[in-house]
Amino acid sequence: MKLGIDIGSVTAKVVVLDGADNVIETRYTRTRGQPVETTLAILEDILARYSPDRFTVAAATGTGGELIADLLGIPFVNEITAQATGTAQFHPTVKTILEIGGEDSKLIVLGEESAGTSVKVTDFAINGACAAGTGSFLDQQASRMGIPIEQFGDIALKSEQPPRVAGRCSVFAKTDMIHLQQVGTPVPDIIAGLCFAMVRNFKGQVIRGRNLNTPVSFQGGVAANKGIRRAVLEVLQLGEAELIIPEHFAVLGALGAALVTAAGGDGAGILPEDCLQKIRDYITRRRHEFVTLPALKGDNYPIYIEPVRIDKPQPVDAYVGVDIGSISTNVVVIDGENNVLARRYLMTSGQPIEAVKSGLREVGQEIGDKVVIKGAGSTGSGRYMTGEFFGADVIRNEITSHAKAASFVYPEVDTIFEIGGQDAKYISLQNGTIVDFAMNKVCAAGTGSFLEEQAEKLGISIEEEFGALALASAQPLDLGERCTVFMESQLNFYKQRGAAKENLVAGLAYSVVKNYLTKVVEHRLVGDHILFQGGTAFNRAVKAAFESVLGKKVRVPPHHDILGAIGVAMLAREEIETDGRQSRFRGFDLAARKYELSSFECQSCSNHCEIHKVVFGAEPPLFYGSRCGLWDSPEKKEQRQSSRIPHLFDERQEALINAYPGESPESPNGKTVGIPRALFFHELFPLWKAFFTEMGFQVVVSDPTNRHIVRQGVENVIEEPCLPIKLAHGHVINLLEKEPDFLFLPVQCTMEKLSTDFAKSWNCPLTQSLPFILFSAARVKEILATPTGKTPVVLRPVIHPDRGRPWLRRTLKRVARKTGVSSAARIDKAIQAGFQALDSFNDWQQRRGQEVLDQLKPEEKAVVIIGRAYNTYDPEMTLSLPEKLRDLGMLAIPLDFLPIESLAREVSVDHPNMYWKAGQKILCAARMIARDPRLFGLYITNFACGPDSYLLRFFSRETEGKPFLTIEIDEHSADAGIITRCEAFVDTIRNARTSGTSMPIPMISISSDHTNRRRIYIPYMIDHGYVTAAAMRHCGADAEPLPESDDLTLDLGRKYTTGKECYPSIITTGDIVKKTLAADFDADHAAFFMPAASGPCRFGQYNRLHRLILDGLGLHQVPVLVFDQTKGYHNDIAALGRGFRLHAWRALTILDSMQKMLLEKRPYEINAGAADAIYKELLDELVYLVGRDGDSMREFSRRARDAFNTLAIDRSIPK
Repeated sequence: MKLGIDIGSVTAKVVVLDGADNVIETRYTRTRGQPVETTLAILEDILARYSPDRFTVAAATGTGGELIADLLGIPFVNEITAQATGTAQFHPTVKTILEIGGEDSKLIVLGEESAGTSVKVTDFAINGACAAGTGSFLDQQASRMGIPIEQFGDIALKSEQPPRVAGRCSVFAKTDMIHLQQVGTPVPDIIAGLCFAMVRNFKGQVIRGRNLNTPVSFQGGVAANKGIRRAVLEVLQLGEAELIIPEHFAVLGALGAALVTAAGGDGAGILPEDCLQKIRDYITRRRHEFVTLPALKGDNYPIYIEPVRIDKPQPVDAYVGVDIGSISTNVVVIDGENNVLARRYLMTSGQPIEAVKSGLREVGQEIGDKVVIKGAGSTGSGRYMTGEFFGADVIRNEITSHAKAASFVYPEVDTIFEIGGQDAKYISLQNGTIVDFAMNKVCAAGTGSFLEEQAEKLGISIEEEFGALALASAQPLDLGERCTVFMESQLNFYKQRGAAKENLVAGLAYSVVKNYLTKVVEHRLVGDHILFQGGTAFNRAVKAAFESVLGKKVRVPPHHDILGAIGVAMLAREEIETDGRQSRFRGFDLAARKYELSSFECQSCSNHCEIHKVVFGAEPPLFYGSRCGLWDSPEKKEQRQSSRIPHLFDERQEALINAYPGESPESPNGKTVGIPRALFFHELFPLWKAFFTEMGFQVVVSDPTNRHIVRQGVENVIEEPCLPIKLAHGHVINLLEKEPDFLFLPVQCTMEKLSTDFAKSWNCPLTQSLPFILFSAARVKEILATPTGKTPVVLRPVIHPDRGRPWLRRTLKRVARKTGVSSAARIDKAIQAGFQALDSFNDWQQRRGQEVLDQLKPEEKAVVIIGRAYNTYDPEMTLSLPEKLRDLGMLAIPLDFLPIESLAREVSVDHPNMYWKAGQKILCAARMIARDPRLFGLYITNFACGPDSYLLRFFSRETEGKPFLTIEIDEHSADAGIITRCEAFVDTIRNARTSGTSMPIPMISISSDHTNRRRIYIPYMIDHGYVTAAAMRHCGADAEPLPESDDLTLDLGRKYTTGKECYPSIITTGDIVKKTLAADFDADHAAFFMPAASGPCRFGQYNRLHRLILDGLGLHQVPVLVFDQTKGYHNDIAALGRGFRLHAWRALTILDSMQKMLLEKRPYEINAGAADAIYKELLDELVYLVGRDGDSMREFSRRARDAFNTLAIDRSIPK
């Protein structure tokens, strides 16, 4: 008999086969955080019925299989091989395998000759560290919605029109689902939308543009879900006959492991008699060297949630507050003195109206005859729809509501940490007034739902056991502080290795706190009077973790879980008392208030918005989800039309399109040039339109961004870039379908300089490379390969406008000749027309901007939309943010309307190496905003934007003390979170200080003062640092390379960065901070060295970030010394003497040669480690020689060559 074991992240699978490979028994069991114990229980049961000596073959596979294999003394089989072999044995016709399990997913392509155990894998792909789009997320959502996972698929099949849910990240998808619930989307539609999102995620992240050979096998535990099966068929465009769901789809990995081992022969995999005892001994003794954190110290703080009794004989005036959140719905009734008379904390369970109905009914039964409701308020992510349902007088955002209540219960409060089920908020107050705030962007890693989901997986109660277990831990595990799925992966890593449950739970408490402080609070001020609010404040372990990390007292106020509802009830009371109007409140018992929910896709424009319709009784229907306002209420439309606030972004769009008025060429040549409406279209279209039109071409532009274009882009990228790059893919696909004769895709390396004071004006590397990478997209290749289609000539000139217009003119002439235009006069006229159109457009922007600023009164406020042209001027990219601000009575001003050129010189002095054109504009705008009390910044960024990981820090420094809002936009479609942030931001800036203080970031070159008085520390990035330090010492400087990075380095680096910077930046930051904490560090006699490059890579900004961090540590006197590539290093190294450049160059080239020889020889060495040993010995000698006797380096280089040549190697097998 044969035994196969597959231990995954979520389940344990075991199969028993007979001698003829027939399946006798299968087991599929959830591990609940105890994979070793679960496996032991399964094996004890099986081996009680089948004696161990009957098993001639046994093997293990899976993410946790290696530990089990080691304990049992049986072979471990790679998961790819196991899945492929199991599939080929039982379904020999399969050519492609799609496997989705609890946390892992795979694509496996089989060769033509694969059958049985003779399997040839020709290609494969697996998901990365992120578990997005796998079974664990389905489990989480089923649990949150109160639906058994076994019913999930059947319910999804009831949906006829699944809504669009984000597919890039499971947390983004969850955010979309919550907002769909808040607008009443039917449950089957939401579940179906989730299924389609997961498959799209698999297609984009794992399949990545590959063609799927059929038939395709869909296997793994998720294959049981019929909704996912349907999505696989539709998203991957497979026919019913092309998709196979194997009989043993959940256990094919275990089957394959046994079959592979059996094929190996030689008695491999025989199950030892004492195998189970080894597992028992392991469970008893397990001791591991895990990375741990300080034990949590909790206090038995009181949790006040009891209401005040009403002891008056007559009904009292009272006010209702309702907070409809993603996870919970809170209902409260307060009296005129803000005492809580009744309260309810209910689970929303995906049905916000029903939750509100239940909450109102229950409090009404409790005190309805004792109160007279004078007013009602609604807050939370579902505030608009439910506010209409129960008749709210005030509908206000959560930030304002929480701050209102917090200031009442604790007047001294200056900092609020609010952590709910899906959202987390930070609020800074001065004398009860909001001066700054932040919310989690979209990630739920620092929220209560993550804790609840992990508690469920660990088999413990979040309310009753979590806190006590965590506080009992002596060694909390460090689970990291990144996104939910990364922390979950780390949790599973520890679980697979038998970590104690209490240490896991305590680690989770730390992770939520660290993630919240890093990702939400970031570098904002944390005061000394801190309130911890929201449902998560019930968890004493989380409160203890806050105090451990911050070293400050954190208070949990009375009714901490419903303070948002209390706050909006207070706001309703104030407003009703002020204007004396009659309340709209419809009463506590709304059972008779009927409602109907439905959704449809609007066909009025190319956006195809998903419109959610809610009808309350016989009242006019309410509509949610319209981007353009077509389905808004008559009152809102009238308000919008009567507003005197100009539509500046609409004006700019019209000016962009019409800067060159000609639509058709005077002498047409009958050919078309296609230009995608993406990236630099939003700045340079007037130039390109005039240029091509004047040469006789009809210019064809891709459609305005809509959901179909977004979908095409997201599903066809082969990597995971930012949203603008995804959109550009969608626009090119849209354009190709129009079959232009020419496709214009310039390699836009730079832009025209903002000022000659800046040396460079690069665009980011991804935007530069787009004309090359998009031709790897599956749909692009498909269109170009269609025999009946017209393949356009691709115009792909390399554009460097920063080199001046004469250079650009020569480039355009080459473009013209490639299109077949030969008339020099016509080409010159076209180029000149292009320049005139572009100049006209830019001049108009400046004139209109000055008009707007001149008309803005001193007491008025306006918001400047900060970002790049391609993510601030595309309405779909901004989710119509300017219009949302206009609806709130706030003017939104385009960045390009600001007269920032006058600030370029002074900004270039403080940021001399700001080589990105967008960065130059953003920092100049930041300085203007800081100085103008009327202006505030709203920074639009996108997930995975490399430059913004630095620019946001610099922008914050420039506007120090003045609040600004950051909104990160991705392909998720939810408006509710954006509206909340905008409303809170408008409330904040109307009360905030009106000016900031721009803070320059000095960059210091090496001077004789530094070489003579300070020790120069060089962070380790590569061995060249050792040689550089030695060369500095040779020239009289005191230079010391820092040791190689370690775990403490990484911890400190993550603590002082946002985690979005590139990894080397985080590591070097950690090394620098670690040195400042060393006992021998003398700040008055120390300096750090960090080179600067001239872009467009982010490396040139490391030194700026390090300067910011040192200032934040109070080490203003410690310089960051720079070798600046932009200036050719001349001035920077002058203090080291004339001989430094040549001396260092010789040493570094020798080291380069040594590393080349090491990498060439090491794969073929006969004695493992011999090449490394030679290299290490030579490196030490080189560093010694460079620091002392440079003349002997030539002889050293010969010795190094000879040393490597004497290494014993074997090249019989190419490597």
